[in-house]
This record gives sequence, structure tokens and C-alpha cells, in this order.
Amino acid sequence: MDRRLPPLTSLLVVLLMTLFSSCSEEAMAGIVAGSVAIYVIGAILLFILVVLALVDLYKGSYPMNKKLLWLVIILVIPYIGAILYFAVGRNAGRSVT
Repeated sequence: MDRRLPPLTSLLVVLLMTLFSSCSEEAMAGIVAGSVAIYVIGAILLFILVVLALVDLYKGSYPMNKKLLWLVIILVIPYIGAILYFAVGRNAGRSVT
């Protein structure tokens, strides 16, 4: 069985190896720490977005069937669902009283 990488993947691996081989250990540690920090901050912000969407949905004056639909969307595809909720569903689903 041939276990070679596709050409584009091979090129990417060579470029990354060249980049990282020229970095010192301190620079590599900084790159890794910075990457981890960006992922953690992003994950926290997205989690807050989902929680805010759920709270707004709970407090909203939607008909029950729309609340359940948005709840399922937000829970099944959390980040995309929360963004869609704020972009599309928040004002469109409110009942006029």
C-alpha cells in the first residue's frame, strides 16, 4: 500500500517544518501558548453567545412551537444556531401583543 501524502499536504508539511525548525524553543513555546490562548478565548466567547441565545429565547414572547424549534437548532448546532438565532430568529419570531 502506498502511504505517500498528497502533493499539497506534502508541501504544507515541508513549509511548516522549515518555519518551525528556524524558531527557537522559546519562540515555539510562545507560538503554542498564543494559539492556545486564542482558542480558549474564542471558545469562551462562543459559549457565552450560546448561553445568551438560550436566555433570550427563554425570556422571549415566542409561541411555544417556535421556542422549541429554536431550542433544538441552538442545541444541535450550537454556535451556528446561536448566530442564526440572533441574526434571523430573534425579531422574526416574536409575537405581536
